[in-house]
Amino acid sequence: MDCKKMPEECRSIEEVRNEIDKIDKEIIRLFTSRDGLVKEIVKYKSDEEGIIARERKDFVIKQRGQWAEKHGLNPELFKKIYTLLIDNNIKKELEIFKSKTINKPE
Repeated sequence: MDCKKMPEECRSIEEVRNEIDKIDKEIIRLFTSRDGLVKEIVKYKSDEEGIIARERKDFVIKQRGQWAEKHGLNPELFKKIYTLLIDNNIKKELEIFKSKTINKPE
């Protein structure tokens, strides 16, 4: 991870944009790690209901909104972001689960 400047250390719009770009790269790297875990967790789920896990989804979305708010961020925005993220993860997990079920030796 690149050394990042504090916002007040930036002396131009280019420096600010460069720092934002560094942070965005790190966010993408973290999402990549998260995606790997999403693919791995399918091994521990025995059916589609376990993948969809409505209660867990609702809990995570609410909790991430609370975490965002605690840091002075818009909780509704982060609830929307995590809803999109989790819906995409569920879709991916279902695809992996179904492909393993179809290819499972009898």
